Amino acid sequence: MKFVLICWLALCLPWALQGKEYHASLFGVKSDGITLNSRSIQKAVDFIQEKGGGTLVFSVGRYLTGSIRLKSNVMIELREGAVLVGASSPYDYISVGGVRALIVAEGEQNVGVFGKGVIDGQGKGLVASLTTQIQKGYLPEAISQASPALVAMKGCKSVTVTGLHLQDAAGSALSFTDCSQVALTDLWIKNQAVPNMRGLVQSNCVDLVATRVMNDLVASGKKP
Repeated sequence: MKFVLICWLALCLPWALQGKEYHASLFGVKSDGITLNSRSIQKAVDFIQEKGGGTLVFSVGRYLTGSIRLKSNVMIELREGAVLVGASSPYDYISVGGVRALIVAEGEQNVGVFGKGVIDGQGKGLVASLTTQIQKGYLPEAISQASPALVAMKGCKSVTVTGLHLQDAAGSALSFTDCSQVALTDLWIKNQAVPNMRGLVQSNCVDLVATRVMNDLVASGKKP
């Protein structure tokens, strides 16, 4: 079994470096940290998927966005100095399997995020906005228990998340449900925006391998 997992990892991880590269700026994605890029990034992902797959590349800058739905054979690369920043409005997020997140995928294969960049959930601001909307009666109280994660996938196969800094999620950093062949490597999770949130939550996954995943959470002793 170990031999099979090692062979699978050897095949899975290099996939992230294959395929045609598409730079996010070509799709009108702005790196100013102010412009909401949700539609432009989703347009890029959809385009790459229609072209048979490839990698959407983010260079140095801060990219503000709501949820991005990954599609089969599409990867996101965050190069060093690139920061994917979560929007502070709860209305900018969608869910898979009941889990809202910045990056989502459901029933896809050969997907993931890699590089030397950062995914920043802006958890404190997002939770404050969520609380305000609930107090005003615009959102149900129950939604406060499902604050957005950074990455959430359901029913996906051949998933890669590697090399990144994942920080300040409003919910758990990573969530995987009913997925298979999930490779999590060289990740630093600093989930300190909201107390008692986990770095990794998984349910009914097969061949999920986490290697060199460091957690820095608010509640000491909290398991990944």
